[in-house]
Amino acid sequence: MSAGGRSVCLSPAEYPPTPGGVAVAAARLAGDLCDAGYDVHVIAAVTRPGATGEIETSVERGIHVHRWLHAAPATADGLFAHRRAVQRLDAEFDFDIFHGFFLTAAYPCLGAATTPGRRRPLIASIRGNDVMTLLDQPLCRGMLLPVLRQATWITSVNAAYLARVAEEFDIAGRSSVIRNGVTVDHTQPWAVTDHNRGRVGTVGEFRRVKDIPLLVRAYAGVPAALRQGLLLAGFFSDHDEAEWTETLIAEFGLDREVTLTGQFANAEVRAHLARMHVYVQSSAHEGLPNALLEAAGMGVPLVATAVGGMREVIVDEEHGLLVPHGDPAAMAAAITRVLSDDALAARLSEGAHALARRLTPQREREAWLSLYAQLLAG
Repeated sequence: MSAGGRSVCLSPAEYPPTPGGVAVAAARLAGDLCDAGYDVHVIAAVTRPGATGEIETSVERGIHVHRWLHAAPATADGLFAHRRAVQRLDAEFDFDIFHGFFLTAAYPCLGAATTPGRRRPLIASIRGNDVMTLLDQPLCRGMLLPVLRQATWITSVNAAYLARVAEEFDIAGRSSVIRNGVTVDHTQPWAVTDHNRGRVGTVGEFRRVKDIPLLVRAYAGVPAALRQGLLLAGFFSDHDEAEWTETLIAEFGLDREVTLTGQFANAEVRAHLARMHVYVQSSAHEGLPNALLEAAGMGVPLVATAVGGMREVIVDEEHGLLVPHGDPAAMAAAITRVLSDDALAARLSEGAHALARRLTPQREREAWLSLYAQLLAG
């Protein structure tokens, strides 16, 4: 499918080398669009003390990456600086389509996309938990409602978030679910070994919605004879959540059993996953986390809360074990089942692989390219 050099303004909330699932998915999309013949321009925020909106441009694997610099990009002043960056680059490159890869990242594109006499398609993509955490916050509603009202098309990684948006707006005929894709890893087949037996883990940026305290409570409920360590492969971006987690670890006497890695490169995710007997996603609500899908692609047995996209794609007892959010006893019981039953672990490993085979990068790529072609033709 050729794009004829049509120019794309892709505005993601995160982009490599910034870690995180949104960054990984945005880079995957940018690469797919570039390979299809689009002239891709990524406009991404970079925090730099003292900066006030300057733009640094580089070409990375054929993609024009414009990093606009700001001391506090997540503030109101930062969002206005982001909007000015989009308008400045639009004046230079005359974009044919805009794509906000996270609702707050779509807002800076809205003004340029809806310019009188020069209206162009705007895709607003709901990623992670942005609808659930932002739409009901007074400070964010005034920014997000115009985006959702005026976007040409709205995508989400799960149907639940589109249903939430549909409570506010008529999105029939301008919305679709495009799930994250994942590659099945046959080079490093998962199996229970002396190196991972009894090890429970999770991967990500540990924001409040990830509910790491729930995971700590659940791990503490696993019989001590079965558990060999809790690996928190990631970092806390919420000080209160980190403090609460540390308090629980001390309260349960788990200091010697819990490992917190801190930030690491995305390329290291699979090495951390290989150290796990079971991967646990304890989120309060969730889009469709890349880390869980990467665990599935490696065949690591899954335990997850029955929320968001995970509830939509994981068949309980087949692809993994689903538990209610907020129930540490149920989560502890599910983890205990996997750690104590190698036959179950092997069956769930096969189920995780089956899930990953359904959610292929090719399927995701074709969905995006079809949507872009449809909107540009319209």
